[in-house]
Amino acid sequence: MKLTLGIDLGTTKAAAVIVDEKRNLLAVTGAAHNAALATVAGGAEQDVAKIFVCVENILNQLPENLRRLIAAVGITGQMHSVLLGNISTISPLVTWQDHRCGETMIAEFQQKSGRTLREGFGGTTLARLAEKNALKNWDFAATVSDYLASVLTGNDRIFTDPTHAASWGLYDAASSNWDFKAVDALNIPRTLLPEIRPCGAVIGKVCDDAAKRFAIPAGIPVINAIGDNQASILASGNDFSREIYLTLGTGAQLSLVIDVLPPEMPEEIEARPFPGNRTLLVAAPLCGGAAFAWLADTVNTFRRDLGEPELPKGALLDKLDELALSALENGEEELVIAPHFLGERWNPALRGSCDGLSLANATPGKIGAALALGIVRNLKAGFAFEVLAGKTQIIGSGNAVRLLKSIQWAIRHEFGLDLLLSEAREEAAVGAALQAQQF
Repeated sequence: MKLTLGIDLGTTKAAAVIVDEKRNLLAVTGAAHNAALATVAGGAEQDVAKIFVCVENILNQLPENLRRLIAAVGITGQMHSVLLGNISTISPLVTWQDHRCGETMIAEFQQKSGRTLREGFGGTTLARLAEKNALKNWDFAATVSDYLASVLTGNDRIFTDPTHAASWGLYDAASSNWDFKAVDALNIPRTLLPEIRPCGAVIGKVCDDAAKRFAIPAGIPVINAIGDNQASILASGNDFSREIYLTLGTGAQLSLVIDVLPPEMPEEIEARPFPGNRTLLVAAPLCGGAAFAWLADTVNTFRRDLGEPELPKGALLDKLDELALSALENGEEELVIAPHFLGERWNPALRGSCDGLSLANATPGKIGAALALGIVRNLKAGFAFEVLAGKTQIIGSGNAVRLLKSIQWAIRHEFGLDLLLSEAREEAAVGAALQAQQF
């Protein structure tokens, strides 16, 4: 029996799974890495060493008898992120949540490069650092997943795949390489950029030092790291031609796989590479499940300010969900909420709004109902009817979908399709393991 290991380096936690050749999940472990660093306003940085210590710990928690049978390693992780390194030092990881550029700088970078660069993109971060002349002492740039792959293999070069390269905003799909004209226009040294290898390519084998450190077999293939969005779909998808994939965690993603790119793409939608030379269309609002959690936080803020004790958040969310579902089922759609509370990548200055308020309708249930519908409508807004035509099912994942009945109702109502809740645990890690199975 040949098994594959999947490792996921998420924004808040790391996870590892072992999968067999029949897609059975044999072992799973995960833990919060607590790697966030204090930084300047708008910054979002993490300690890479803490993330890797977390990976060591969770791999050691996997059953030893299964670890001995691992035949290949797949890796995935948070997209858009970037770290810098040289022979002696690794910088903090700048994550997708970084907002240090602002509208003026973003507009300048887009004009110079001709690329659709957004806050939190690795290319945007590199361009910002280039303006400060802060790249000269570094030898390479990498996503955290690609850097883990280099540590596992002992490679002295960094390799990346199209899914991660595209997440930086500097990938040219036509040439399957970096857009070097844009890179030069932003004064980013070409030598910093990792070499792009195809999705699923073997980039090396686990070296002896890494085998000891991470408690996995030496000499087994390590597969090029893949973006967590694509990895999750590899794990949860059964029929790419008919399924829509909706994930709600803190953020949100609505994704579907296509073979031919539409002639026009609205600004809310990203076209991302997907294994098999296909394209993934993605809407990725910055505020997904966090928008509903905001209502619970607001209720407790009111209580605290009025001198009342706060309610346990889990129980409060359950009650708000119950009230919201009742309002939806009774057709009480009086309020319209646009949940752009954190702005959007395509418009960082955008903020949330509420229409339809009266003296009587600002009840928790009606606000919750409007939030549930607003979250789903925000995901769906950029997709043309013809792109969604022919889809027969939505695969839902993430805690906000699994736990909130009002969100489930809104999904079925807005799309008019069956909703299947994904049974997969740690979907991204499972997808990485499945991609490694071909080896």
